[in-house]
Amino acid sequence: MYIKIPSINPYAHQKRILTAINNNKNVLACVHRRAGKDIVCLEGWTLRALKRIGTHVYLFPLHKQSRQVIWQGMDFDGRPFMQAIPDALITKRNEARMEIDFYNGSKLILAGSNNYDGLMGTNPVTVIYSEFSLHNPMARQYLNPILIQNKGIEVIQFTPRGMNHAWEVYNQVKDLETYHIEHLSVEQTYKHDGTRIITEEDIKRAKDMGMSEELIRQEFYVDFKVGNLGAYYTREMNDVEREGRIMTLRADPSLPLHSIWDLGGTDATAGILYQIVGKYVHILFLLHDTGRGLKFYLDEAERIRHSLMCTWGHHWMPHDVTQKHMGWEHTESRIMQARKHGWQLQVVPKVNFEDGIEATRYMFPRCRFDKQNFSLGIRALSEYQRLYNETTASYSKKPLDNWATHIADAFRYLATNYKRLYDINQQPATYSSNL
Repeated sequence: MYIKIPSINPYAHQKRILTAINNNKNVLACVHRRAGKDIVCLEGWTLRALKRIGTHVYLFPLHKQSRQVIWQGMDFDGRPFMQAIPDALITKRNEARMEIDFYNGSKLILAGSNNYDGLMGTNPVTVIYSEFSLHNPMARQYLNPILIQNKGIEVIQFTPRGMNHAWEVYNQVKDLETYHIEHLSVEQTYKHDGTRIITEEDIKRAKDMGMSEELIRQEFYVDFKVGNLGAYYTREMNDVEREGRIMTLRADPSLPLHSIWDLGGTDATAGILYQIVGKYVHILFLLHDTGRGLKFYLDEAERIRHSLMCTWGHHWMPHDVTQKHMGWEHTESRIMQARKHGWQLQVVPKVNFEDGIEATRYMFPRCRFDKQNFSLGIRALSEYQRLYNETTASYSKKPLDNWATHIADAFRYLATNYKRLYDINQQPATYSSNL
C-alpha cells in the first residue's frame, strides 16, 4: 500500500516548514492569518510520528479548542482536519482523550496548554504549539527540558499579539542554527499559480467590513509593533512599567496578609496574596495551577504565609464559592471545604463585568507588583484581552477565554473590594461574614 505524506500539495512556505520538520529541526513560524498554519502542522505531526517513534503532542491554548479546531474541525475546503491522518497508519483512536496510536508504536496527543501539568508524564519527543501567542507561557518552560532530554523538537506557529511572550521567543531563537524561521506577511505567501494567498482585494474587503488598520497590520502583515489589540489594560500596564511599580517587594510581618481567589475545578485556579501598605496595594504572590483540589492551594498559601512570618488577614472568593461542585471534587461547597481546613472565606460582592473592569482600572495606580513572585500575573494582566469576532471584524465585549482569564478575574475581584474596604481609611475596614 502506498501512503502519501503530506496528503496536501503544500505551498512553498508550507513545504519549507515540512522539510525542516523532516530534517529534525525546530520550527518557529510567525505567519499571517489564513496561510494554512494548522494544516501544515497537522501534516508535520503525522510525519514526525512516522519518522520518530514516541509521543507527539499538538497543543492549543485551551483543551476545548483542540477538539473544536482539529479533532472535530474542517479546513478551508470543508475536509475534516483529521482525515489528513491516513486510517492505514492508525491502530487505535481514543475519542475521549483525543489520542491516536500508530502501527509503529508512536502516539499522537491533542491537548491544551492550560493543563500542561497533565502532559509532564507523556514524555513527548515533539510539541507543536498552535497560536503560541495565546498559550500559557509557562507550558513551554515546563515542556522544553523534556524535549531537550529526548532530543526532540518543537514547532511554534502564531500570528502576533503585540510584544508578548511569542515575540520574546521569536527574538530568542531567530538566529539559532537549530531553528527554521518563517516570518511571513501576505506579501510573501503564494499559491501554486503564483497569485497571493491573501490579495489586496481581500484586505480591502476586510476594511469594508470594519477591520481596523491596526488589526490588518497585525493579522495580515505580522507586525509585532502594533501592540496587543483588544487588551483591557494596555495603558495601565504601560504606566505600571514606566513608573517603576514592578519591583522587588518584601512582605511586612506587622501587616496582615490577605488572599483573593478565582476558583476552577477541572479548569485553572488563581490566588493572589497581597498587603495594604499605606496607600498602596502590594501584590506579592500568585498561586496558579490546573486540575488540583482546593486543599492544595490552601496548603501552598499557608506555606507562603509562614515563610513571610505574617498573620492572615481576610480571604475573598467569588460568589459561586457557595455552590456545590459534583463531579470534580466534592458534593459540598468549597466554602465548607475551606472551613474544615480552618479558612474563613468571605464572598466578593457580585458586580457586573464592565463595572469590574472600571474598578480594576481605578485600582491600578495604587498597585505595586513583585517582579519575581507575581511575574506570571504581570504577563497575564498585559495579555488579558477581548474576544475577536471574525464575522463582524470587531472585538466583543466578552473577554477571550485563555490562560490569563482566571488570573485577571482574581485581580478584578480584588479591585471590586478595594475602594469599598481600603481606599478611604487606607487600612482594612472591620467587617464580618454571615456565611
